[in-house]
Amino acid sequence: MGFSSLWPLFLLITIPLLILLYILKRKYREEVISSTLLWSEVYKNTRANTPWEKLRKNILLLLQIIILLLIILSLMKPFLNFGGKTYKNIILVLDNTASMTAEYGNGTRLEEGKRLAKEVLSSTKEDTNTYIISFDGSSNLLQNGDFNKEVSNEIIDSISQSYGTGDINDTISFIKAIGEGIEEDYEAIIITDKEFSLGDVNGKIVSLANSGVNASIDNISHKYLEDKIRVIATITNRGTGDYEGDFSLYDGEELISVESLSLKEGENKTISLDLSSIKSETLRGELSRKDMILEDNTYNHVVGKKKVNKILIVTEQNLFLEKAFSVIQNTEVYKTNNVSNLTSSDNYDLYVFDSVTPDIMPSKGSILFINPASNEFFNVVSGGEGGEAKAVIGEVSKYLEGTTFTAGKYNAIEIPYYGRGFLNIDEDFIGFKGEVDGRKIASLSFDLHNSDFPLKKEFPILMYELGENLISSGMVYKNNYKAGDKIIVSGISLDSNITLTYPKGESEEISSGDEIKEENELGVYKLEALDEKELFSVNFPSEKEGDTKVSNISESENLVTSKAELKRGINISPILILLVIMVVAFEWIMYKRGN
Repeated sequence: MGFSSLWPLFLLITIPLLILLYILKRKYREEVISSTLLWSEVYKNTRANTPWEKLRKNILLLLQIIILLLIILSLMKPFLNFGGKTYKNIILVLDNTASMTAEYGNGTRLEEGKRLAKEVLSSTKEDTNTYIISFDGSSNLLQNGDFNKEVSNEIIDSISQSYGTGDINDTISFIKAIGEGIEEDYEAIIITDKEFSLGDVNGKIVSLANSGVNASIDNISHKYLEDKIRVIATITNRGTGDYEGDFSLYDGEELISVESLSLKEGENKTISLDLSSIKSETLRGELSRKDMILEDNTYNHVVGKKKVNKILIVTEQNLFLEKAFSVIQNTEVYKTNNVSNLTSSDNYDLYVFDSVTPDIMPSKGSILFINPASNEFFNVVSGGEGGEAKAVIGEVSKYLEGTTFTAGKYNAIEIPYYGRGFLNIDEDFIGFKGEVDGRKIASLSFDLHNSDFPLKKEFPILMYELGENLISSGMVYKNNYKAGDKIIVSGISLDSNITLTYPKGESEEISSGDEIKEENELGVYKLEALDEKELFSVNFPSEKEGDTKVSNISESENLVTSKAELKRGINISPILILLVIMVVAFEWIMYKRGN
């Protein structure tokens, strides 16, 4: 047993004072007696006047000393250990990514995690330094070494559900950094539903990865055909066992279709519907069956602008480009092998110049240059004979951050004032994008045929994202996102005020170039600037966070298999206070009986 506070020991001085009061207290009354037979009783009373005789067989004094001792002991906050080492420092990591919305008992995984986190802190010593980290895709230090349990509980209560994604193992470096700044030993406790490896970090993992039924709507898209609109929805059974239910499609608030679903475990189904028209700005898909994750049962798809974008590729022969751009929704891809075929009357949304640079640039539309010469938009200088190209972290989506490939001879781009580089080789930029005079410009300054980039899985992703970005003329580069995607808003002009309205109705003013943080709210957002209005949706990241087939994370010697193992001990102060009340009650009974 340990004690959190030792200052109450000075209160032990009250015990001698209590005894002194009993010594000074007179214990007899003067009485007139009628017989000498009672002198023996008088003698006894006389003896009782001597100091120490007053203390003989005085049960009330004994009870009051016990009460004082119990009060002093409770003020010292005794801590009863159940085994194992207690630590001066606790680093508590709580996962609040999207998968923590899954049902757990009568609540969610996050609610259970918060309950367990508070239980851990309640069973530690009062002066334990507490570090609290929430992980919503990135590590957020919410408490930095405070030992106030009330504050810690308030911080845990304030952790809200996020719909972000990420690898919680990334918190290991953060935990180690905190540990290096702590002089005394520490223990890390990670509460998550994902696979986690502590490595050489001292700690425990609390797994909340329960299993159950779950299906998700992974995507809804549309494509304009000659006389109809094709809507495609993808639904996947991500839970345990077979899934039976209905998929409903709404055009705004109008129900337009209901499809029955029967999916085996792990199976997905694509539903294709042909519509004559879409009346509203949004389509909404819903699954009828309640399952472990309710948030992935709804998917909002913003239809956006209805025109078909035209892309012209000027190239001798590059099948890689044609295939990459042909998958972009609502686009028509055209090809020519000679820049002289361009005319002033051409009106394409995006021009792609592959290893050719026209003398006279198109007056409208976005442009993607591949292996270009210097032109009116930017300068190209001599680069090198080969090297390893890498994506610039923060300038590409998370799907492209690990991109590397080998390029042969390449040129370097002098990044113009309006652009930002997103690919480099050593100190040279070989890829950039930007916007000038209302037109979007991008370039890759190497020959795709002279690199292994087209053979990499990241190539079609980069081309798709560049295409989506370049042909967009709105305030966001696409209309539909998954939570965790990077969303940068651009205004009609740099100084225009933009009003952002969240799905729940709250609004705020933002500026062009701001990143919209949407991890905490799913649904349809609205942007308004001047007379322009634009919608976009944020949906549950089901591919990364919707798996409920796994009931436990991988085996680990640090894994807490029983919630009881979390407890370090118990604060017995409440038990001592209860004993004080019981002893006081007993003393009162004895006093009333005249003892």
